[in-house]
Amino acid sequence: MKKMKARTKWLLPILAVLLILAGCQSVAGFDVNKALLGDLDVKSSESSTTLSLKAVPAAGISAEDKEMVDLINSFSLNLSSMKLQDNGNVSAAGVVGYKQLSIPFTFFMDKEAVVFTAEGAKQPFYYPIEGYEESMGIQGLDQNKAREISKLLTSFVVKNLPNPGAISVAAVNESVYGEQLNLTKLHTEITGDEMPALVKSFLKSISKDTEGFTNFISGLYDYLYPLLEANGVGADELSDLGLGEIPLENKEGVVTVAHDAAKLAVDALLLVYDKQLDNLYASTPELKTILSKETKLNIDMFVDSGFHVRKQNINLFVALPASEDLPLQSISLKMDTQTWNVNGAVTANPISTNGALDVSSAELTPGQTLRSFEPGSDVYNMLKNDMNITAKSLMIAPDDDYYYPIVEGGTTYVPLRYLAEDMDAVVEWDGANRAINVTDDVYGDKLVFKIGSDKVLINGKTVKLAQPVFVDEYGDAYVPLRLLAEALHAKVEKDEDGYIYIDRP
Repeated sequence: MKKMKARTKWLLPILAVLLILAGCQSVAGFDVNKALLGDLDVKSSESSTTLSLKAVPAAGISAEDKEMVDLINSFSLNLSSMKLQDNGNVSAAGVVGYKQLSIPFTFFMDKEAVVFTAEGAKQPFYYPIEGYEESMGIQGLDQNKAREISKLLTSFVVKNLPNPGAISVAAVNESVYGEQLNLTKLHTEITGDEMPALVKSFLKSISKDTEGFTNFISGLYDYLYPLLEANGVGADELSDLGLGEIPLENKEGVVTVAHDAAKLAVDALLLVYDKQLDNLYASTPELKTILSKETKLNIDMFVDSGFHVRKQNINLFVALPASEDLPLQSISLKMDTQTWNVNGAVTANPISTNGALDVSSAELTPGQTLRSFEPGSDVYNMLKNDMNITAKSLMIAPDDDYYYPIVEGGTTYVPLRYLAEDMDAVVEWDGANRAINVTDDVYGDKLVFKIGSDKVLINGKTVKLAQPVFVDEYGDAYVPLRLLAEALHAKVEKDEDGYIYIDRP
């Protein structure tokens, strides 16, 4: 877990680099703002996207880490057909590349559910959206207003983005989905060492943009006010938000206080920005490698006369410091997109939910997941053999206060239900026969233990126990640990200190 947290911290600077995509000032008479905001009025379109990653391993890495690098480099995504319908429905069809596999998949989302499937799946999978806010105890959510807020935020951010050092404009003729178009090419290059200055410039700009800042907060108020009212937020909660005695219905007062507080926070950050940046470099010197001139983001945007982005090529290269936590010299991302039929007649391709598996109703066990795919299919083999979703490892100490193992006659006994359920098995009580039925999650094997009996049925075959199944003072039925674990396809090992290790491949 510690290593995982250490590796996660490297993602933050990478995400920061992705945030600054272009400048806000006109370049050679071309309005960059309009190019960045032009797609906000797109109601329907068709598009394609390809994405790939390339990781360069550090010298002398372990075989395990080399395997991880190879997996990263084998990944690719090709969305050959993505459709946005004017009613908000979205569909996509594409192929995920993994190792030597190419796995076709489809996706559909409307106001009711997200539905997806992949080659080899016995049925589609879906996650219901309709009624989600009610199930979460939230009332009054308005998707249309949420989209308006998103537009306001995008406009506010884009308006205040600074120009990077390298940005140029040229008239070009490009092919988009087989059609030759006269487009404007906006080329941008950003290096990692530019990032701190760009962020500081952005903060200065939004601090001075009183009108834009106020408009955004005003729009946010229009969205949140009905939401807060519908959910019964009162004066006490507003006081906690720093609004003091200002009534919620007093829009002007709320917006003014919120703006002043946000501006004060930005100005306070600017006062200590350089010092905090120096402290960050001192405490995490590895950031100097990530935020160096070696880290580069190149973007080519091809914009039509309506200021819609019809084509985009993004290349990101991130230099990484030598570290035991992250065995890479660098990682790069390449993404290319094309968009056509902008605001035209587009119909998303639905996927029927008849017979589909509702993934919101319960957490799928490894066995349930595997059984959702045809045995031998690429996804089935990937989940079982490459991702090892059936793998399970447990450790039981001699004085374990969860399993409370009991040793009698050289045999270790544990509560049947605890161990079986931790191995993802289904445990059912047969009251008429005073028996406990256990069904293996992955292979479907059946085990039947009877209270007070020294015999167990394993797939219909009788196996004799060292002593009858017994129940302790808390009502837990105890059975031999090794017999149960091995019947559930696990291996059992015990070290000299009495610790027991249970592993299922």
